[in-house]
Amino acid sequence: MDKDKNEELQKEELGSLFTLIRSQIDKLPISSSKKQKMTEQIMKLKLLTVDSREPRIALVGRRGSGKSSLINAMFGEEKQYVSSVKSGTGKGKWLWYPNDQNKKIRLLDSRGLGESENPTEGFDMKTPMEELAQAVNTEQPDVFLFLIKAKEADARIEEDLNELKKLRKIVRDTHQYDVPVICVVTQVDELDPPHYKRSPFDEHPKKKKNIDEAASLMAKRFAEAEIPLITVIPTCSYLEFDEEGNIEYDMRWNINLLAEYLIDALPSQAQLKTAKAMQSQHVKKKYAVKIVGTFTAIASLIGAEPIPFADFPFLTALQGIMIIVIGFIADKELNTKTAGEFIAALGVNVGLGLLVREGVRAAVRFIPAAGSAVSAAVAGGVTFGIGQAAIVYFIEGKNIDQARDAYKRGNKLFKDTKEE
Repeated sequence: MDKDKNEELQKEELGSLFTLIRSQIDKLPISSSKKQKMTEQIMKLKLLTVDSREPRIALVGRRGSGKSSLINAMFGEEKQYVSSVKSGTGKGKWLWYPNDQNKKIRLLDSRGLGESENPTEGFDMKTPMEELAQAVNTEQPDVFLFLIKAKEADARIEEDLNELKKLRKIVRDTHQYDVPVICVVTQVDELDPPHYKRSPFDEHPKKKKNIDEAASLMAKRFAEAEIPLITVIPTCSYLEFDEEGNIEYDMRWNINLLAEYLIDALPSQAQLKTAKAMQSQHVKKKYAVKIVGTFTAIASLIGAEPIPFADFPFLTALQGIMIIVIGFIADKELNTKTAGEFIAALGVNVGLGLLVREGVRAAVRFIPAAGSAVSAAVAGGVTFGIGQAAIVYFIEGKNIDQARDAYKRGNKLFKDTKEE
C-alpha cells in the first residue's frame, strides 16, 4: 500500500480512538474540572499524533558553511547537492526533502549569505536576503539553524546576524510566531590540530579548547546582536557514501545532540515526523521514551480516579495509540489489530484487540477484581511497561522475549518508583 495512503488510514484510526476516549470522558461521574484536565491532556496527545505534520526547517549561513552536508548527516541520505566550489543551491525556496515523492521534511534551501559567486542553478537577480525574506513571508519556518564554519567564528558576521534578525521580524510580523534559533558551528574537524581527524573531536585537549572557544564566541556574538538563542552546538557532518547510497565513511560528531535540540525546539505537531525522519536510532529511541512518559502520565491520571469499569476503555485505547505511535517512529505500519496482538504477545491480560473484538462490557470480565478502579500505580506501570517493550521491539529490533523482559522491568520500575 502507498505510504501516504497508509499514513492517512493510520491517522483515521487514531482519530477514532481519540473520539472514543473523548466520549468516555464526557460520561464519567466526576467533576467538570477533572473532565477538563483529562480532556486537555488528551488533546495535547492528539496534537502530537493525529495532527502531526512535517517540520519546516530554515537553514541560514554563508556559502560553504555546510548546510547540505548537515541535512545529509542528520537524515542519513545523500540527496542534497553539495558543491565544494560555488554555491550549491539556487533561488531561496521551500523544498521537500529528500524529494517530492518522499516528503520527510520541509526544507528552506537558500543561497548563502554574503556570497559573491552566482549559484550553480536557479539563479535570478535577487539577493540572498531578498530570496529568504520572500520564502519566510510565504511559509512560516518552525526553526532557524544558523550555520557558521568553525574557522570563521571570529570573522565579521555582524551582517549575517543582522539579516537573521530581519528574517525573524518578518516571520513575527507576518505569522505572529517567534522563530527559535540554534547556532551550529560546523566543520570542527578543520580546527587545529589538523592531523587529529577522529570523532569524538573533543577528546584531544587542544582541539577541545579550540572548539569550546569557537562555540563561546558565537554565543557572545548572538548576545551582542540581541538574538534569542536556544544553544550553540559544534558539529562535524562529514560522510562518504558508496554508489548504492550506503554510508561508507562516517566522521559525524554531535549530530545526535543537534537532532535532540532540534526536535525539542519544534512545535508539538512537528516533532513526531521529525523523529521518524531522523537516521539515528539513538534519537528515535530518546523521543520514544519521551512519548512513553507522556502516555504513562495520562494513564496514571485516569487510574487515579475511582471509576468502576471506566478505566478499561481509556487505558486500552491509550496503550494502542502509544504502540502505533512508537511503530510510526520506527517506520513500521501498525494499526489497532497489530497493537492488540503485540500487547497479547507480551502476556498482558487485556489488550486493545480484545476491546475491539469483544466490546468494553464483555471484555471487563478479563480484568482481575473487575468492578474496582485500576489504581494509578497499576495503570501507569502497565502503560510504562508496554511502552518500554514497544521501544525494544520496534525501534531496537529485538525479539519478543526481550520485549517481554522489558515490559516486566518497566512495570516493576514504575511501581517501585511510586512506592518510594
